Amino acid sequence: SSEAMDTLGQYKITVWEEESFQGKRCEFLMECPSIMERGFRKIRSIKVESGPWVGFEYPEYQGQQFILEKGDYPRWEAWSGNSGYRTEHLLSFRPIKCANHNDSKVILYEAENFQGHKFELSDDYPSLQAMGWGNKEVASIKVNAGA
Repeated sequence: SSEAMDTLGQYKITVWEEESFQGKRCEFLMECPSIMERGFRKIRSIKVESGPWVGFEYPEYQGQQFILEKGDYPRWEAWSGNSGYRTEHLLSFRPIKCANHNDSKVILYEAENFQGHKFELSDDYPSLQAMGWGNKEVASIKVNAGA
């Protein structure tokens, strides 16, 4: 398909079964719903060569997720950063395919289940407070378009 041709080369990730780029390795240009289906037990180090990716704690894009931008991730601390969430391996991942950024639309809610004060975003905001968001946290989010 022409869409597949458009994205070819935009996304490339190499994964290893062990930390520090050791053990079994495999290169991907597209999503992987379960690394176990490729004969791996887990992913413990990663090199993102192109495109933003999102890695998941469990197969089928479930569990905690981590944004993986271009660079080296020799151990779990590299992808978890200071999130405080410890996931020593990832089991599925996929590229983040952004539609035209102008089409992105997200609605933040102050309460769970899309309740309370809401705030619609369609651009990058380094500080929600500076844009008028009164709370320290966002309790629920709807992504209507984009990534």
